[in-house]
Amino acid sequence: MINKDNLKSFYYNYLSKNILIKNGKIIIFKNSVIDIHESAKINLKDDFYINSNTFKGSKIECFLKLHENSILNIDGRFKLFYGSTIQLFKNASLTLGRGYINSNSVIACCNKITIGDGAAIARNVYIYDGDHHTIVDDDGDILNKSRPINIGKNVWIGVGAIILKGVNIGDGSIIGAGAVVNKDIPSNCLAVGNPVKVIRDSVRWK
Repeated sequence: MINKDNLKSFYYNYLSKNILIKNGKIIIFKNSVIDIHESAKINLKDDFYINSNTFKGSKIECFLKLHENSILNIDGRFKLFYGSTIQLFKNASLTLGRGYINSNSVIACCNKITIGDGAAIARNVYIYDGDHHTIVDDDGDILNKSRPINIGKNVWIGVGAIILKGVNIGDGSIIGAGAVVNKDIPSNCLAVGNPVKVIRDSVRWK
């Protein structure tokens, strides 16, 4: 079911046939901009909010774009806050557990990204599993292939952090504000800096 009672500006194509509903609904607030290719799919297992938590009178937009043959899996109740962007490129797969992505944050998926239950993704966070431009050597070999990202359960990603391709972040870890995560982070760690480094382990957050 799609609830768009609060809708003001909403662009889509082929939306109804793209959504495979097992449970839940899509709640679309005003100034949402949605563009879904006819071959893309959304697998809906729980509620999915688009452009939520806006301020009264705000005209800020939220963007959801799915390219050819991409798949968006909503495995838990997930919210895209105002000003955020999710874009899936051709053949990409994004799986979202229960959680949210805060305002002005971006998930750009060209390979595979998985985010577990309980994720708290703060403002101005960028999660990119590819560079979106190809770098080749003299033999034409690609030097910067995309690689999957896996963010575990109950992970807190601080303001302005950047999560780069090929990274695995373990359950319960905390990524500090402004961190550039270019390597794996174990579970229940506090990691900060550019490039990121673990400064404390055996931590918990509530």
